[in-house]
Amino acid sequence: MNLLRWLPIALLGAILAVAAGSLLFSTFMMYDDEGYVLFSLQEFITGGGLYERIYSQYGPFFFLFNQGLHFAGLEFTNTGGRLLTLIYWLATTGLCGALVWRATRSTAATVFTLGGVFLHLWPMVSEPSHPGGFIVFATAAMAWCGVQWSEQPRKLAAAAGLIGGALLLTKINVGVFLVAGAGTWWALQADLRVPPFRVRAWLVGGAMALLPVALMRGQLGQNWVVVFALVVASAGAGTVLAAASATRAAPPTTGWRDLRLALGVGALVALVTGGAIVAQGTSPRGLLEGVLLGPLRHPQVYTAFVKWRGGAIPLALGSLAFALWAVTRPSAMVRRVVATGRTVAAVVFYVSLTVTLVVILAKEHGWYDAVEFYVRLNAKLPLDPHAFALSYALSTVWWFVLPIGGDRATQPARTWLALLLVPQALHAFPVAGSQISWGTFLWVPLAAIGVYDAARVLAPEGATTRRRLVAIAAAAMTIATTVNGGYYVWLGLTRLRTSDSLGLPGAGALRLPENFTTTLRALAQNTTVHADMVFSLPGMHSFHLWTDVPPPTSINATHWFTLLSPAQQEAIRARLAGAPRSCVIVQRNVYDFLVRSGIATESPLTVWLKANYEPAFELETYEFWVRKGRSIAALGTATAREAAPGVAPRYQLSLTLAAAALTGITAIELARFDDAITVPVTSWTNADARLTVTPLNSAGRPAGAPRPVTFPFSASGLVRIELVTDRFPAGFPTGHGVLCLRDAAGRRLAEARFVQ
Repeated sequence: MNLLRWLPIALLGAILAVAAGSLLFSTFMMYDDEGYVLFSLQEFITGGGLYERIYSQYGPFFFLFNQGLHFAGLEFTNTGGRLLTLIYWLATTGLCGALVWRATRSTAATVFTLGGVFLHLWPMVSEPSHPGGFIVFATAAMAWCGVQWSEQPRKLAAAAGLIGGALLLTKINVGVFLVAGAGTWWALQADLRVPPFRVRAWLVGGAMALLPVALMRGQLGQNWVVVFALVVASAGAGTVLAAASATRAAPPTTGWRDLRLALGVGALVALVTGGAIVAQGTSPRGLLEGVLLGPLRHPQVYTAFVKWRGGAIPLALGSLAFALWAVTRPSAMVRRVVATGRTVAAVVFYVSLTVTLVVILAKEHGWYDAVEFYVRLNAKLPLDPHAFALSYALSTVWWFVLPIGGDRATQPARTWLALLLVPQALHAFPVAGSQISWGTFLWVPLAAIGVYDAARVLAPEGATTRRRLVAIAAAAMTIATTVNGGYYVWLGLTRLRTSDSLGLPGAGALRLPENFTTTLRALAQNTTVHADMVFSLPGMHSFHLWTDVPPPTSINATHWFTLLSPAQQEAIRARLAGAPRSCVIVQRNVYDFLVRSGIATESPLTVWLKANYEPAFELETYEFWVRKGRSIAALGTATAREAAPGVAPRYQLSLTLAAAALTGITAIELARFDDAITVPVTSWTNADARLTVTPLNSAGRPAGAPRPVTFPFSASGLVRIELVTDRFPAGFPTGHGVLCLRDAAGRRLAEARFVQ
């Protein structure tokens, strides 16, 4: 029997592990947040000076912790960052599943949690190396500690001090949210005579409601911020009401001694972290700037708004009013309504996960009409789990806390999870991207425990038919979750199988669509050959990891035009101005998106870059800029020209390459990028093409006389290979094509992407 209960959990765990690994190693985001984090960590390891020599938005504990991992063998590469993120993602999922199992001993509830948390944290695929991975792991660890040690307050206090201190010194707002949740729990559970429990409950409830207002006070002129504050304030007040109602008659479990222990452990974490960072070159003033002053300015620097769904405010206020009624007028009807509400909320969340899966399937198969319909509908309805989590699920948190009868055993777990969850949702302010999932994932284990208890209210012992229906629903959900996880395995493995190895230093394990890998390789090769200094717009620091070409200064950021001070940007400008071989890589799609979003991208440095650099070539949505008036050999690129009618040969293909040695070239193949795969179109041999090889200098000018060659041939250094032929596919989309040089065994020796 025990084996049958554990088998679905073990099977799903294995499936999710494979899915996470395959998806992480088949994804790379153009905005390259991971490069920024990895490069900052590398710079810190080699020279210290955090916040003064190295810019960072994140706290010192994150750097010190990763330094320890580096001493243990972790390399700060794209591969190393993904391995660490994989561990965080799976560990967070596992901790949530473990705490639900401890509270319920239910296979279905545990499976629901594993699948729900894993898929809710789907944005981890896009954020390898980001502190968000560590944050969700630490938050899940705190949640597990509260469930595991609910009756061992000394252990829980020590854990709260350790994890709270670590989060305060990783991202101070997230640390404050955790301290707020744990502190509220302590105030409701503590053995205090003054103030009385009722007064204490109202005080902490008011504090929880005022927390979002205090956090967002500088941005309350924006409508989305007002909605955010109202939703979280209502959720916080309702949750404290329900928690107070549940704990009012319970014996105290903690007191001043435990609070002093938590504060002492937290202070020790701060002292050790601060001392270690100062010892590595950061001044006390710089430490204060990095931990506190800089984060306080961040909401004024960059925001990304929440797309609130219709009815969010009425639900929040109505739910709070219902909470007041429920705790003051408890009845069997209220308990049944709350139990039903729990179940409905969990079902809607599960449906949203399934809808997300269907949309990903539609994208993979090119069903763009279905995707467009989803996008239009999702603007109004919570068809994805993150929209549901903020707009609606947050307002339901107290439903899962209020006792509904027969749930005394799980009450401590539900109270603890809810009080941690509500303030953590504020992680999505001021930037509501992946932070939404990071801040709301604890709703999943809370819902799993709450629905497990609700099932006993809605299907009591005597209701045989209802209990059978519940058992059938649990089995169906378990099977469906496992199947959904299996689809993500199929998706990840398919991406790996049909993709191309990036093949750049520290990123060889990444497999991406070939149009992307060929673009990144060409940019990296041109950077290595043509630049002694490289800058990017916006900041894309993986190029430094791939090429060893340094940035202008050690002060680097993604959105440097808003995050760096005028003095810091001027130092970058001065270094670039003194480096005629400096280059700039521009991600045009990302930059244009920021401009359309109203981000203040046009700083004096941006204006200077546009005035002093110009594109040498463009590939996909990237541009490679050089100083105005400078010519370069655009390596890894090709052009196609068609002669005038009646002139033979009709087509001339020109490939610009650089390699130590290209030996045994037996064919040049033309291929087309078709969604995620590359389709060979044609190839040329001696029968239908004439070839010449011309040596080049770095400016792209001939460095010697052209020499005719025939297949097979060899070449080395900077060369231009010209192929003239009468055979070329009519209407071929060169912007979606590549030329590959192959040997007799079919191996690709070199490649060239078409540019205009």
